[in-house]
Amino acid sequence: MHETIIRVRFCETDANRHVSQVSYAIYFEQARTEFFDALMDEGFDWWSSQFSMVLAHQSITYLAPAFYRQTLRIYTGVSAIGRSSLGLYHLVVDSESGTLIANQDSTVVLVDALTQKSHSWPDSFRTKITPLLPES
Repeated sequence: MHETIIRVRFCETDANRHVSQVSYAIYFEQARTEFFDALMDEGFDWWSSQFSMVLAHQSITYLAPAFYRQTLRIYTGVSAIGRSSLGLYHLVVDSESGTLIANQDSTVVLVDALTQKSHSWPDSFRTKITPLLPES
């Protein structure tokens, strides 16, 4: 699993003084981006003019509140790969206590930037993702 560290900023909290549900979507986006940046190489640049990665689905479960100045660890893993889709999951854990705060399941789809249609994952990407799959 890939790990992303987040320190909660004041602006990410709500009137109840805990992290707003909107902030979690941003945290997951950051974790996804860092995961893909760590995984990719020059053979496949997901952040190029040729491709776009679209978030097709996300489901978030909130289990415990997080607060201003808290340090969170977001773990990113791969649950499945399709022709052009990729299933991901994220776990948000308090760095100090290890408490599971939230989890998320999502699906991203690789899209051809020119045609705006789904595009199959390159073989170089599949080679890197396959060992990360649960059944591997």
